Amino acid sequence: MREGSRFWRIVGMIVAVIAAVTLTFGVAFAIGRATKDPTTDQTYLALAAQTKKVKGETAENRKKTKDLTEQRDDLRAKVVEQQKKLDEDKKLYQQYAADVQAGQPGLIVESISPDIDPWYTELGGGFDLYYYPKITVRNNTGHVMYGAYVDYQIIGKDGTILDGDGHAYASNIVVYPGKTVVVDDMLKDAGFPGATIRPTKYEATIASPKYPNSTEGIDGQYTDDVKTAVIP
Repeated sequence: MREGSRFWRIVGMIVAVIAAVTLTFGVAFAIGRATKDPTTDQTYLALAAQTKKVKGETAENRKKTKDLTEQRDDLRAKVVEQQKKLDEDKKLYQQYAADVQAGQPGLIVESISPDIDPWYTELGGGFDLYYYPKITVRNNTGHVMYGAYVDYQIIGKDGTILDGDGHAYASNIVVYPGKTVVVDDMLKDAGFPGATIRPTKYEATIASPKYPNSTEGIDGQYTDDVKTAVIP
C-alpha cells in the first residue's frame, strides 16, 4: 500500500471522529436547552400570575352573576305576586263600585234600632235603664272600609236636645263598597222614652286610594232627611 493512501485514510478517520463528537455535543446541548424547567422563566411566571388573576376574577364574576340572577328572580316573583293582588283588588272594586250612590253620604243610614236592655225588661225595673242603639249603615265611600262611626243626638218631643254626645261605632271590620255594617252604642236613660235618635255626623276609616297598604279617614255631616228612630 502506498504511504499517501494510508495517510489520507488516517486523516479521514480523524475527521469522522471529530464530526461524531461535534454532533453528539450539539444534540446534548440542544436537548439541554429544550428540557430546561420553564417554570423558572420570568415570562412563564408573569403569564401564570395573569392566568391565576383572570381565573379569580372569573370565579368572582360568576358569583356576582349568580347573586344578581337570584335577586332578579326574587323581584320578578314579587312583581307577579303584587300584580296578582292588584288584579284581585281591582276585580273586587269593579264588583262593588256600581253600588256607590252619587249625592249620598259616605255612610248611608239604613235603619236604627233603639234596643232596650233585656234585663230591665225581664226584671221589670229596679235599676238604671240602658238603651243599646244599633244603627245600620251602608258603605258608600267607594273603598274598602275598616272602621265606621256615627254621632247622634237624642231629641225630645218638644225639639230640645236631651243628649248630644251619642257615639255609635264598629272597628276592626272589613266592609266592601255597597255592603252594610251595624254600629252600636250604650246609652243610659234620662227620660228618653218618646224621644228621637237622630244621626248628625259620620266618620269612616277606608283604604287609601293613593298609598297601598295604608288607610285614611273621611267624615261628613248628615242632612235633615236622614233616617231617625223613636225610642219606645
